[in-house]
Amino acid sequence: MNTTEWMLALLTAALVIAVVTDLRTHRIPNWLTLGVLLVSLVGQIIFAQWQGLVHGFGGAFVGLLCFLPLHIFGALGAGDVKLMTAAGSLLGPLGAFVGVLATLVFGGLLALAFIASRGGLIPLLRRYSRMAVMMTHLQPTYLAPVPGEAAAERFPYALAIACGAFFSLWYLA
Repeated sequence: MNTTEWMLALLTAALVIAVVTDLRTHRIPNWLTLGVLLVSLVGQIIFAQWQGLVHGFGGAFVGLLCFLPLHIFGALGAGDVKLMTAAGSLLGPLGAFVGVLATLVFGGLLALAFIASRGGLIPLLRRYSRMAVMMTHLQPTYLAPVPGEAAAERFPYALAIACGAFFSLWYLA
């Protein structure tokens, strides 16, 4: 098994488990994210020696650095940050960065589909259009969703991370 095959196998298994558990429980287990991170870094050493370890740590750092602020501001759960960090350790720095950008796009599209499936898209659009008008009059607005709105519900983000990671692999291939 070469470097690409083991990386793809580990990434696929981890993301499938993460998506299933996130959809069922709205949680991503620590044993999964930390386990993938450790196995990834050990594998990077086995297949590419110290350069592989630097590549793995670099990707993990990019994933963590990009998603941590979103967690701090309440946009993502800690499990999502840890999952992107673990995926980044397999993707490397450039792959992790492309994966983060793609994840944000996929996440936005999935969130709109999630909100629309709960009948909340029209109320959300009405509220944001009113806010846009208020902004033109320099009135302060609050952008966070109102409790009870579909946009305020918890959203399983592992699927967006999986889509972003696989997009990164495809795009950089």
